[in-house]
Amino acid sequence: MGNVIKLNGNVYSIRGKLGTGGFSEVYLVEGRLCPNAHLASDGTAYDEGNDTAYALKVMQCDDDEQLRRALMEVQLHRRLKHPNVLRLIESEIRMKMTRHHTAVQNALSKTKEVLLLFPVYPMGSLQHLLDKARHMPLFDESSCLHIFLGIARGVREIHALGLAHRDIKPGNVLLSDTYTPVVMDLGSSAPLYVPINSPRDAALVVEEAAQFSSAPYRAPELWDDSFRGTVCGKCDVWSLGCTLYALAYGPLGPFESRSHGVQRLAILNGTVTFPSSATSSGVSTRADDVGVTGKGFQRVQDGETKSHQTAKRLAYRGRDVLNHALAM
Repeated sequence: MGNVIKLNGNVYSIRGKLGTGGFSEVYLVEGRLCPNAHLASDGTAYDEGNDTAYALKVMQCDDDEQLRRALMEVQLHRRLKHPNVLRLIESEIRMKMTRHHTAVQNALSKTKEVLLLFPVYPMGSLQHLLDKARHMPLFDESSCLHIFLGIARGVREIHALGLAHRDIKPGNVLLSDTYTPVVMDLGSSAPLYVPINSPRDAALVVEEAAQFSSAPYRAPELWDDSFRGTVCGKCDVWSLGCTLYALAYGPLGPFESRSHGVQRLAILNGTVTFPSSATSSGVSTRADDVGVTGKGFQRVQDGETKSHQTAKRLAYRGRDVLNHALAM
């Protein structure tokens, strides 16, 4: 890719790379939207005088499944208009053109590029901030709950469309300069309810989760090929609980360590160990009151989760706990 890239007739200068995914790369770009570009519904202003920084996600789709997921991500972003979900500014789908290929080779190529333009969040992801802080407390109790509540609200909006995110984690949550959390990376999304009635059903879900759901934040039923029942939005609730733990005691989640990696058995058993220094981090056991840490991590057994939480109920519960914390 050269130093500039065109998107729907707008020209953007590439200033650097922000990240790399499975079949995508995200660039920091600068440019100006033309007046007739598809602006966001929040009335984002068009600035004729200055270039603006954006995040440009470029997905190389070599097969039908990659293209299907990319198109699903575009459609999801277009449908979701919520302050806790990353806003899509504009997008384009086109054939990939390679310089060293002839015009005929390019015409015959099945590879498509899907480009998505997003706002830039200079603070980066929650995981980036947690890694920088290392073992020092990054957020106090009310900040943890405020951020957690925003993430839960974003997930609630995704669930309202009949989909589960399936990869909620600190690395997929951006933070604005006002500490508003923004859920991103919707390409991992799956139907909200997936019945598992056979070994084949279970194997397909486990295989898909291994590809699209980060192991330390992955719910037990997405590991267990003996599971029978319905995989549902509670997978995201589990991941939300892991994320709350990382916010309070990070930079790692409850089921990973630097020495032992991902602790699969602990995930399957719902075994959570809180750090001995937890009381000095400024976060009390009130985080457990939200219902997703400690007792809230419960193993999936007999075809259904013992935890009764949904993202909607979790958002309401988080709001109540936050209000109580602020009133003290």
